[in-house]
Amino acid sequence: MTDRDPGNPPEAAAVGAVLAGGGARGAYEAGMLATLLPKLAEFRQRPDVFVGTSAGALNAVLFASLAHLPAQQAADEALRAWRGLTKDQVFAAFLPAVPALLWQYLTTLVDPSGPPVSGLLDTRPLRETLRAKLDWHRLHANMRSGAVQAVAVATTACRSGRTEIFVEGPRAAALPESDADRAVDYTGTVLTEEHVLASAAIPVAFPPVYIEEADGWYMDGGVRLNAPIKPAISLGVRRVVIVATTPLRYLPRAHGRGAPPPAVADVVAQVLNGVLADRMIEDTRTLGKVDELLRSGGRGRSPGGRPYEVVEYLFGGPPPGQGDRLGERAAYVLDTYYRGTRRLADLDLALLSLLLGPGHSRGELLSYLLFQPEFIDEAIALGQRDAQLVLDGVGDDPDALWRSDAC
Repeated sequence: MTDRDPGNPPEAAAVGAVLAGGGARGAYEAGMLATLLPKLAEFRQRPDVFVGTSAGALNAVLFASLAHLPAQQAADEALRAWRGLTKDQVFAAFLPAVPALLWQYLTTLVDPSGPPVSGLLDTRPLRETLRAKLDWHRLHANMRSGAVQAVAVATTACRSGRTEIFVEGPRAAALPESDADRAVDYTGTVLTEEHVLASAAIPVAFPPVYIEEADGWYMDGGVRLNAPIKPAISLGVRRVVIVATTPLRYLPRAHGRGAPPPAVADVVAQVLNGVLADRMIEDTRTLGKVDELLRSGGRGRSPGGRPYEVVEYLFGGPPPGQGDRLGERAAYVLDTYYRGTRRLADLDLALLSLLLGPGHSRGELLSYLLFQPEFIDEAIALGQRDAQLVLDGVGDDPDALWRSDAC
């Protein structure tokens, strides 16, 4: 029996969870949602629509596959799955593959018709991990039973650059039309590990994934839509839990008079932060502004002609001004647990640490690829603490969880 049965109010079916991307930072999201889930279930507002990108796609499938369980048990199982994840289950060792990669690259210079180098890391271990450790049978059964109304994963089509949302579940029977303004398309499917692998295919680092049913190559959905809020709303949710690893606020203006020029790692970190956070912040602000308009008596229609409706949200992520804590924890783990000979025992980690150098953004970039158990534990704990901050003061008022104001 799920937390919805029996006697759940009709509006419970309109709650969705949007899970952003972030590589190893997905452990933070798991800690966040695992802490929020029992309270949402207590209020009979447990999500039954899950939409995710990259690591968020993995979390979407994971939590949806556990939706038949009581909320606390599902939360415990999700965290157990993350704590059992290691780097070797995500990608193969990089350094031993370097000679073959160089040979392949040089070969394509001589013969452009040969297969190009499409990614630096071998993600076959992740494919096997997704196949073996996610309960796909239970996932599909939960959608057939109605415990889950939809699971959707966001990818980016390599050929067109458009966002492709692959959707399974009862709500896939009437998919939204393509969003011309946002270049978002929808495809109904039976989800497999290939869809999640494609959603998590970080450009350059991970190779794109060919999805046969769509006859195309796909990569990380975070390239264009890291926090797929609009697709969740298009699938019919009227309350949305947004789970991300970046704050819902821009950083304040800062002056750097006399500061040295930023290192390459610092520039990459800023670009990455913009890709992951900017659209989420703007989409949430737009959501709040539309809700304010409707609550003040205004009316409006989407570009597709659908009347606007009030959509409330709950944001689960770092508090304003604390978006660098995951990076700090990653640097702490590296410098505390992987010093000296232990770091040298993992040549990939030693190389990554050397390349990133001692700059300000070293930990920030490390946190996306640091699948070491110590960092996973730190990230989960941080997600749990931030979730508790959200829950503090809510008490027995379910409406206190939700916001509809402009950010």
